[in-house]
Amino acid sequence: MNLVYGIQDKPKFPQLLVFAFQQVLAILAATIAVPAIIGNGMSQSAALFGAGIGTIVYQLFTKFRSPVYLGSSFAFLGSMGAAFAGAVSTAAGHVGLIIGAIFAGLVYVVIAAVIKFVGVKWIEKLMPAAVIGPTVAIIGLSLAGAAVNDLNKAPAGGSSYVAIICGLVTLAVVMLCSVFGKKTLKMIPFIIGILAGYLTATIFTLIGMASGNEALLVIDFSAFANMKWVPDFTFVTAFKGFGDIDASYIATIAVAYIPVAFVVFAEHVADHKNLSSIIESDLLEEPGLHR
Repeated sequence: MNLVYGIQDKPKFPQLLVFAFQQVLAILAATIAVPAIIGNGMSQSAALFGAGIGTIVYQLFTKFRSPVYLGSSFAFLGSMGAAFAGAVSTAAGHVGLIIGAIFAGLVYVVIAAVIKFVGVKWIEKLMPAAVIGPTVAIIGLSLAGAAVNDLNKAPAGGSSYVAIICGLVTLAVVMLCSVFGKKTLKMIPFIIGILAGYLTATIFTLIGMASGNEALLVIDFSAFANMKWVPDFTFVTAFKGFGDIDASYIATIAVAYIPVAFVVFAEHVADHKNLSSIIESDLLEEPGLHR
């Protein structure tokens, strides 16, 4: 497999902007989907804000050598649900989310310290491909229902069938660009797919507005008219919930979050192995490079 850009290559600045925009779009859906799935007053604006701050901190620590945008992990959906289910109030549930994030972060700190002093061979023994593969697959399959439900969603009065058509157009364009696209198109399939899907939805909506057919109205333009320039950061309600938690609730959060942190670590290991195999394959195909 040949990489479009070599290991030491750097795209031109206009291309970097396009690739960065696609990365934001790719992670944006997951970032805003988690608050929507969990509910309990969670703010999508707060999720985006946190992802942005986390990305900046990550870039500072890696000295801008790893072009990655940090988003949400669906692996923690169950843990987040448990945080609210075991809380005596919504504010206490928000506190649970913060405590859970701290527990997960401490797991990664411990793992990083062990790797620094011991190395990484123990990871391959603890998490071989036979373990990592099914783990990542289960996470993806568990979200299939949420994907189907989102595909069926349409504004009040709109037809879910039209929404499904728009979603399938988006999926088809992304797949075609990824498989048959040439160079640039193959590298920005999400941008092309989202534009194609939104164009399809816009056409349906305009036809519905002109004909008075509400079933075709799959885009709610009123969201743009009522857009808030100063979002509500509902996570600040967590500061009101510290008095509603006790040791047993903290223990519940620890049990809900710490095991899942290891699952997410397995995802990172899988991603690292896939990237390493691609880079190794590319390097071996360079002239003069041999095993």
